[in-house]
Amino acid sequence: MATVDEVPLATLVGWLDALLSAHDVRDYGPNGLQVEGRPQVRRVATGVTANLDFIEAAVRWGADLLVVHHGLFWDGAPVTVTGALGRRIRALVRADVSLAAYHLPLDAHPEVGNAAALARALGLGEPTPDFQHRGIPVGCIGTFSPAISASELANRVRRAVSPTLHHFAHGPERVARLGIVTGGAARDVRRAIDAGCDAYLTGEAGEYSQATAREEGIHFLAAGHHRTERFGPRALAERLAAEWPHLAVEFIDVDNPV
Repeated sequence: MATVDEVPLATLVGWLDALLSAHDVRDYGPNGLQVEGRPQVRRVATGVTANLDFIEAAVRWGADLLVVHHGLFWDGAPVTVTGALGRRIRALVRADVSLAAYHLPLDAHPEVGNAAALARALGLGEPTPDFQHRGIPVGCIGTFSPAISASELANRVRRAVSPTLHHFAHGPERVARLGIVTGGAARDVRRAIDAGCDAYLTGEAGEYSQATAREEGIHFLAAGHHRTERFGPRALAERLAAEWPHLAVEFIDVDNPV
């Protein structure tokens, strides 16, 4: 068994920042290191959201660095360290654990990004980046060849993502072209329609989305914000383990059905 060595926190965060082009996008909150803990890292935990349950689970596992998709700080949110935010930060500080977050960069990455990794899980062929947000493509469009039935697509999503899928089945009987944007991207169904997709998969359904899907003749699939965004943090954990083989790396999933 390989020995677990220490890596300087600054070195590891610098590698993550470069891999994900963390500072090339004007995001809804800061990307990169958000809370600084001990200067050396031996164990890295990845996850979807920096809520207290995830932080406590990662601390119990012995993590030195947490890497998440949804971080602690967001534009327009309160900046006082009180309530839930205070409890999360105190848990990190007490344990001397660091936290880094990558929001749109982890959506957009063509290998370890949420949409790209989800597309692989569904067997979607040759996905290309699409769905621009703040100047970068945060989703993808790919093709099933041969086309699969709409029921087979829904079954794949139920198996790979969530058994509680909401499928508004208003598209063609067979699906060749699928658009994916994970998380809360119901409005991007318009781009999927314009791009000639037979189906569109995201995390959340908007009030208007099923009507738009019906009127435009496209399948709309909503499989949960959290559950569609497990794929990027899991893929990032695999990339970290491959690039830094002497670190202990773990994807920790604290499920959220929403």
